[in-house]
Amino acid sequence: MPPKRNMVNSEGEAQAQFRDSDFVFEDTKGKMIGSEGQIINVQDPNYKAEPPKQFKAAMGGTTQKEETWMMMSSPYTVYGFNITFGKRQWETTKRYSDFDKLDNRLNDKFGLPPVGLPPKKWFGATDTETVDMRHKMLLAYLNDCIKRPVLIHSRELQNFCEMPADVIEAVSKGG
Repeated sequence: MPPKRNMVNSEGEAQAQFRDSDFVFEDTKGKMIGSEGQIINVQDPNYKAEPPKQFKAAMGGTTQKEETWMMMSSPYTVYGFNITFGKRQWETTKRYSDFDKLDNRLNDKFGLPPVGLPPKKWFGATDTETVDMRHKMLLAYLNDCIKRPVLIHSRELQNFCEMPADVIEAVSKGG
């Protein structure tokens, strides 16, 4: 049984309840505690650290669609994006108007305007050159958003990206 320690010194002040020897851990050189609480031996020749997981969006395809409203037909484009987080990958498709709504919500809530959206275009928005240029600019916008920690933790961006539950959980745990 260890000797009893005085809780107070001679002047009535609290006294440390630990000795230096309480913090000596044997055989800890080259080891660390992993994010799941496991002990990792970094000197093990079979140990390979995984690179940090990062979000990345790439262009998917585009689809031209028709919207009918009050007996009038209006063409629009749906832009596809492939999003990855570590080894996890999924696809999402969005219209320009979806990006515009997201941009307004993020600016209202965070005041952090990401890279600007391409300008709105009322006529000729479905010609090939405009669609390609807009797709590239929307991709730059999306990549800018998913690189910002404050935005990637927001429900607005998570919902917009149609983020899978396991990815949201990993993000909330920091990894």
